Amino acid sequence: MPSTFTVFVRGIEFYGFHGVPAEERVIGHRYRVDIEMKVAGDADTSDLIEDTVDYGAISVLIARMGQEVKVLTVERLARMMAERLLDGYPTIQDINIRIAKPFPPAPVIALEAGVELRVTR
Repeated sequence: MPSTFTVFVRGIEFYGFHGVPAEERVIGHRYRVDIEMKVAGDADTSDLIEDTVDYGAISVLIARMGQEVKVLTVERLARMMAERLLDGYPTIQDINIRIAKPFPPAPVIALEAGVELRVTR
């Protein structure tokens, strides 16, 4: 019987061109992504990568999407990332994506701003 376990990757960083002000889409900004996935599989007994998700490949995919896609809101970017992972990995049952923008351009100094999105299959 398949188990359900949590696979996570924290601190995926990339430089992307997202933001409502046009300047942010030209200048760009550094982003950091944390992903947590509930996975149904047998990797705990089979010891096979095919029975789980490859967090290395997922990290590369997330960084590449963040660099190549241009959107206004990080909410949209998080949704696109979640949908891509759910489409590509049928063992993922639930995914939580957190996108943070360190030291965002704002009228106050903030350590980071961002969004967290949970999507369930």
